[in-house]
Amino acid sequence: MRHLLQRALQSRTFYWNGLSNLRTCAQGFRLYSKLDQFCYPVSLKGQHCLNKRDFRSGYFQSANCSLSRSCYTNVTTSQDLKSENEEVLKDASEDCPVLEAISYWTREFETAGVPEPDASAEYIAAHVLGYKSFSLISPLVRNLTAEEKTKVWKLCEKRMNRMPIQYILGEWDFRDLNLVMRPPVFIPRPETEELVEHLWLYLQEDLTREEEDLDVLEVGCGSGAISLSLLQEFPQACCTAVDVTKEAVELTQHNAERLGLGDRLDVKQMQFNTSADFGTKFDVIVSNPPYIWTEDMETLEQEIVGYENHCALHGGTDGMGLIRDIIHIGHRLLKPGGSIWLEVDPRHPDMIQTYLNNHLQYQLQLTGVYQDFNNRPRFCCLELRE
Repeated sequence: MRHLLQRALQSRTFYWNGLSNLRTCAQGFRLYSKLDQFCYPVSLKGQHCLNKRDFRSGYFQSANCSLSRSCYTNVTTSQDLKSENEEVLKDASEDCPVLEAISYWTREFETAGVPEPDASAEYIAAHVLGYKSFSLISPLVRNLTAEEKTKVWKLCEKRMNRMPIQYILGEWDFRDLNLVMRPPVFIPRPETEELVEHLWLYLQEDLTREEEDLDVLEVGCGSGAISLSLLQEFPQACCTAVDVTKEAVELTQHNAERLGLGDRLDVKQMQFNTSADFGTKFDVIVSNPPYIWTEDMETLEQEIVGYENHCALHGGTDGMGLIRDIIHIGHRLLKPGGSIWLEVDPRHPDMIQTYLNNHLQYQLQLTGVYQDFNNRPRFCCLELRE
């Protein structure tokens, strides 16, 4: 909410109540709209970022957990965001200002313990009004119609039931792609964008000729985020994407066709095990595998437990189940000089190194470990010795 108000202050649509009569109150500052003349009490305490890349439905409830793919503490407070007409807001059939609706649901989410309360309310309101986010002031200063308000209320009720915002909106941005999201298919996190970025930089250096073929295998494709990003970045690339669930395979195929990338993508529903046979070899194997330890599954947030497929999360006792399979099977699927790229738990790089030391016959070496935005070792590059 804070960034909306900061933009409002820079807009001629809004004004302080007279420079000579600037009013403050115990609740904070009051902002007035020339159009509606409604009084909107706001708090300039707290902070958050509404960039979709930073909207993180983290895995773990504890911000101190060293295992989280996207741990954080939401410090925003909206106790000061009190509506002056609660009855109007509670009645979904009554018109109300957009900002008042956002304020009301921010408070409701916060009271119910819903993560990212303000961002949740803002994204839902923006979605109903046909925006991705409120980059303009004009949509905020008008009233929601009764129909719009009903839609906002219905979607906000889903968020109250802890449905992830990505499923509520039915779409989410991943790097430069807009992907359809459906439960229970795994929702791509910002860390996976970083994985693709590291791989992109690696391939940019490795590919000496623009027309050089690039064959990629993605294990555990989910919504298709990784494969589709690579296909968009590298016109010479062809990807094979596999997943164990029918829902993920269908969603990946749908996103590929929607983005016009389906002709270079082969999607398969299959178990990635020793019987896996693709009839070809690959330059790159990439995966964001399930890597959560069994003991940590109990710490998952309600959004994850209630909606996302646990098969995309649980990596076995030590989180290494599929990672070992990828190493064990992947080395024979790589072309000479090929590489495996993995997103992993911060405890896994050392475990991977130990596993490779104990299986020298795979001819793989851990050549790179990269940190995520929380400065935790999150991404591994394994190269096949030539």
